[in-house]
Amino acid sequence: MYQEIDANDGWYFHPGFEDAFLQADYDYSAWQQVDLPHSPHQFGIGYRQELSYEGFSTYRRAFSVAKKAEQLLSLHFDGIANSAKFYCNGELVGFSKGAYLPYTLDLGTLHAFDLTVVVDATEDPAFPPFGGSMDYLSFCGIYRLVTLVVTEKEHLTFLSVSSKSDTSVQLQGRAVDSDTLGVTALLYDGRSLLARSETTIENGSFSLAFEELKLRRWSLDDPYLYTMHIKLADKDQRMIRFGSRSAEFRADGFYLNGSKLKLVGLNRHQDYPYLGYAAPPSLQREDARLLKQLGVNLVRTSHYPQDCSFLSACDELGLLVFEEIPGWQHIGKEAGWRSACLENTRAMIERDCNHPSIILWGVRINESADDRQLYEATNALAHEIDPHRQTGGVRNLKHSEFLEDVYTYNDFSYAGKGRGLMKKSKICSKDAPYLVSEYCGHIYPVKRFDPPMMRSEHALRHYQILDAAASTKGLSGAIGWCMHDYYTHANFGSGDQICYHGVLDLARNPKAAAYAYQSQLDGPPMVCVLSSMEGGDHPNACLDQAVIATNCEAVRLWYNDDLVGIFHPDRKKFPHLAHSPVIIRDFIGERLKAESYLNERQRKSLSRLLGKVGRQAVKLTMLDTLKMGLFLMRHRKNYGDAVRLFSTYVGNWGSKEAVWRFEGLIDNEVAAVEVLRAGIKPDLRLLSSSTDLSLGLSTYDMAAVRLQVVKKGQQLPLSYANIAFAVSIDGPLALSSPDTDCTIGGSAVVYVRTVGKAGKATLTVHSNLGDTTLSFTVR
Repeated sequence: MYQEIDANDGWYFHPGFEDAFLQADYDYSAWQQVDLPHSPHQFGIGYRQELSYEGFSTYRRAFSVAKKAEQLLSLHFDGIANSAKFYCNGELVGFSKGAYLPYTLDLGTLHAFDLTVVVDATEDPAFPPFGGSMDYLSFCGIYRLVTLVVTEKEHLTFLSVSSKSDTSVQLQGRAVDSDTLGVTALLYDGRSLLARSETTIENGSFSLAFEELKLRRWSLDDPYLYTMHIKLADKDQRMIRFGSRSAEFRADGFYLNGSKLKLVGLNRHQDYPYLGYAAPPSLQREDARLLKQLGVNLVRTSHYPQDCSFLSACDELGLLVFEEIPGWQHIGKEAGWRSACLENTRAMIERDCNHPSIILWGVRINESADDRQLYEATNALAHEIDPHRQTGGVRNLKHSEFLEDVYTYNDFSYAGKGRGLMKKSKICSKDAPYLVSEYCGHIYPVKRFDPPMMRSEHALRHYQILDAAASTKGLSGAIGWCMHDYYTHANFGSGDQICYHGVLDLARNPKAAAYAYQSQLDGPPMVCVLSSMEGGDHPNACLDQAVIATNCEAVRLWYNDDLVGIFHPDRKKFPHLAHSPVIIRDFIGERLKAESYLNERQRKSLSRLLGKVGRQAVKLTMLDTLKMGLFLMRHRKNYGDAVRLFSTYVGNWGSKEAVWRFEGLIDNEVAAVEVLRAGIKPDLRLLSSSTDLSLGLSTYDMAAVRLQVVKKGQQLPLSYANIAFAVSIDGPLALSSPDTDCTIGGSAVVYVRTVGKAGKATLTVHSNLGDTTLSFTVR
């Protein structure tokens, strides 16, 4: 028998610790009742006391499990930040160290007990990733799920399924107290049994194979999954989901199922506003969905193993994963720290080796110095546990000691000019498989409320590096830093302890740079204007350029009812992208046809001259002044006529409204449109990760409701919209974020969760833009 029982409700929580809490008869009934995952603190966005969340917190729960007297019981904790001591009926029975990998508390033959978990959120330098200065927070609490596990004395401890060929599957495993017992494996496609194989355990381990199969390959577009049922005599039963695929980094690039694939990725942290790390599986899956929607095909779990439900969503969606051990630059010298690093390597691979989405193990502390002894050991351990996957080691060192299978390097060389990425030959051997694991990031952080030219420049830098990655010889791909803004320590990021490096903000709303990725998808057709079209947002109150992200063939621009022109993607500057951005610098164009006294050549000349007048704040060179004088004389115009021309075509002053219409064209037909209007009241848009929530899951269900202040016809939130709002709920849902808040740069997020009751619910956001509602069904 093997049984897993969810143990995420019914916990009692106290924000602190006293010795009296360990007494068996201590009355904790007045403590706060909580469900897991749980965070002892609510993490507001912005300024806070450094490490204010550190310290102790206490969780307590009574357990009673119906089982046979000889059966074994354990509690499996998926994640606790950062260490914990476990007391069973007041007696110390275990302790964990490390925030990012599971801890199993073995309880022997117990069936009823009272458990106290004392959690310490201190960043303890005795184990990774701590000991140095670290650019992310580890937060606090029992922030992942907990499971009760009932087993027989003879039970399976490790299972690994691999299928690099569509004709075969290999199964390996270990078990305890089980020599001579038989193992039966059943391979299923849905409910259909494909094959059966049997073997006997010897010396605590076994292996078997299925041959002459015809399996459907797991791929990005068809992430097909099979299940393997494994039986240990009548003692244990497990089920593993897997995919059949091959993944190989070679000197000339990356190959999935034998076909070359350019990797385009983003790094991900697992933190959320208000929740810290304590996000349930529903939000983990939503992040995977957002990444897939952005158009990337790879995510790096920087800088630690992340929630299993996130990895499972990557399996289901067809999103590749580069997963790495916890750490950031610092390598501890103490034997305990280094052994913990090795144990993290083992625990990560044993936990996650059956995810087909994972293509690379990161077995080196991010951006750490060379350390032959440690990294020879981590690589050897990775290859021993999982000989089917390659290893990588993220570094910021050129031609450093190369012990892994793939040279993974953080390339922050691009600062707005020159090559987007360095040549491979400057980083590593031409014969080494090569992957850029970070770029952009801290070199050009951008808040969504920064000046519009910074926001569009941020997008152009991502475009530039994407183009360079597509053309760099011998490069498997590149992973941008990073998916979303994230919390950090006071000596990193901005003064409010947020790193604004993301292409999404902390609420997961898109910045301009997000569309550099999404526009590379072939469909659906899209047009998104990444620049402000308001003169007051630009120097000299003059539009300099408009950057448009699109996957259309061309963009047709209208000003009010006047055609400006048709503009094409900038293939000269971005020749290697599937869909280059459209960059417009002429906002006069065909509008000058209204000056009927001009021929085409004269219109082009005047357009260039008027553009200079605007961009140079009416300070023309002597030659340009002469040109303007000759133009006025030739057409019998005076200074007042020159002022009218500037006001009409450059300053655009005196118009009732300014309406810019961008039409994406495919085969000369309008396929997508974005309209930017001045002087209209914005709307509050609510985008929910889901409006159908479920009971009966492993824990509570949750939806992220993203708030965006937008104008009709416009995609990006309004960067100057800092609007106070209040939230109310009618029905069986509860808030997991503040009931009053403020949008930041037109963006915010509200979290709602189930409370154990089914029915209809309504969320209402109250603001000076009016009441905006969203309906939910809890099933």
